[in-house]
Amino acid sequence: MKKLWVTGVLVLACVAGSAWAQSDVMDTIGYLFESDNDPGVVGFPPSNVGDVLAGVGYVDNISAPLTWSTTDYEYTWVIGGLVSGGAQALGNGSYRIYYTGGSIDILAQAYVSAGYTMPDYGVAPPDPLAMATFSDGDVYLHGAFTNFSLTYNPTTGVGSYVGTLVFELGSHFTELGQELQNPNGLTLAGTVLNDATIPDGYDMETDGHIYYDGTIPTELQSWGEVKNLYR
Repeated sequence: MKKLWVTGVLVLACVAGSAWAQSDVMDTIGYLFESDNDPGVVGFPPSNVGDVLAGVGYVDNISAPLTWSTTDYEYTWVIGGLVSGGAQALGNGSYRIYYTGGSIDILAQAYVSAGYTMPDYGVAPPDPLAMATFSDGDVYLHGAFTNFSLTYNPTTGVGSYVGTLVFELGSHFTELGQELQNPNGLTLAGTVLNDATIPDGYDMETDGHIYYDGTIPTELQSWGEVKNLYR
């Protein structure tokens, strides 16, 4: 599995609280970008009404009751269709964007499959060739967002996101059981960072988690405190 390293000691609005200690479903790493749907134009920042947030990356941990095998499969994720309602100023240079719609696919790509292609972030997304390398596996889980918001400071390049998620189908959907199929019980939350290591065309590096149960409050913490939440 590939691993992204995020550094810095910065102050940001991030997801935190007791819900972080609850059941971990899976961990995600990768990159996000926002487009205004004009070829070659990146829409973030700022985030304008109608801009679309998307991204790709790797799943580097999956917890029981879900089963997985890193020997046989490479696990990736693809997020798309999150439509911005526009950036709202919070003060201190930070903004919050509320999105509607959106979905996430968790994919399992068999190494021995004749159609296997090593995932490649490429440049200037949404390059269809690069995006396809993350989405050419079997659909392990498919989910839809019921809400999603991103808090971001364009000066520091640091932020966080949180969204309620319900998985709807996939080859491992039945492993979730009734409890984890609860539309109000899954949250995707994490941190974002814009720095010099990000491939051309992407806006943010992301390190996230999918948790069971979770309306998670938002509060200010240092980047060091955020990293401790992931250990």
